[in-house]
Amino acid sequence: MSRRLKNITIVLVAVSMLLCACSSGGGKDKEAGQAGEKTESGEKKDKITVGATLSDFTISFQAAMYNELLDAQKEYDNIEFILQDGASDSALQVNQIETFITQKVDAILINAVSDAVEPSLKKAMEAGIPVFAVNRSISDENAYSYFIGANDTLSGEQMANCLLDMIEKEKMESCNIIYIQGVIGATYQTLRQGGFDSIMEEKGYDMGVNILERIPCKHDKETVISSVQNMLNKYPAGEIDAIVCEGPDDAVGALQAVQSAGRTELVGKIVGMDMPTEVWDAIKADKIYGTVLQDPAEQCEVGIKTIETYFFGDKDSLTEKFIETDLPMVTAENVNDVTPSW
Repeated sequence: MSRRLKNITIVLVAVSMLLCACSSGGGKDKEAGQAGEKTESGEKKDKITVGATLSDFTISFQAAMYNELLDAQKEYDNIEFILQDGASDSALQVNQIETFITQKVDAILINAVSDAVEPSLKKAMEAGIPVFAVNRSISDENAYSYFIGANDTLSGEQMANCLLDMIEKEKMESCNIIYIQGVIGATYQTLRQGGFDSIMEEKGYDMGVNILERIPCKHDKETVISSVQNMLNKYPAGEIDAIVCEGPDDAVGALQAVQSAGRTELVGKIVGMDMPTEVWDAIKADKIYGTVLQDPAEQCEVGIKTIETYFFGDKDSLTEKFIETDLPMVTAENVNDVTPSW
């Protein structure tokens, strides 16, 4: 894959070095010393099947992960992926996991819709199927083998820090905000909002931040546009100072809503999460103040490499259950130093 890997953890660097030593790429050369998974007869498997279910292919962040899996299908000749769309439906994703268990897949890679899938993931673990959770946190550590992704609490803290950076630079004495939420009930959303709120408690409220309303929009841009339009009708100019969003489509939707309503005072007063090209361009144009950068393709790639190490490399080298990726804050000051995630 062509995606660049940033500084993840010392553990992942060691894993990457190990993969270079054990494989010429995509697991094409399986040498005798590797700790591959064995069949019931004790022989090493030449190929494994991974059941992969992502929360929603229509969300651009997950779509980038899906495209990474499609690339992996072509590159890894020792891993076959069964790809499923969770469609933001916990019950549907539970059925997908149960089907994976019935199919006796070798591993499950999941970007969870919500914690409602945990019992089925624990069932998979009990059946001897390792679970690799990517991007979205899962509350019960007994429901997964490894988590690969960003620290969701830290992502919320970084969103808050981005907002406070704007307040300081704009010399704002107060800041009334609308807070756009993602998927209520999903662990990542609970942690992200919790991280944001912790910074507000620590210093944000003392700096004049006031959360007017929180609105769940499930990262659906059209829902965000409609919801923000309602807020703009409810609160006239001067009563809203900024909009904080838990996702990239949310930030783009909020920008479209304020521009359509002619509320120019809010252009450049939007803080988001994640950085696709649209958000990157908007930051460069001073239409979105800033965002927090996490790369979905990178997280998925690291997840796949972790699976390959688990089955075909040195499984004992995977000493950390939580494999963390970076979360830098991006504003106009450093936007030219980074590239869009997708």
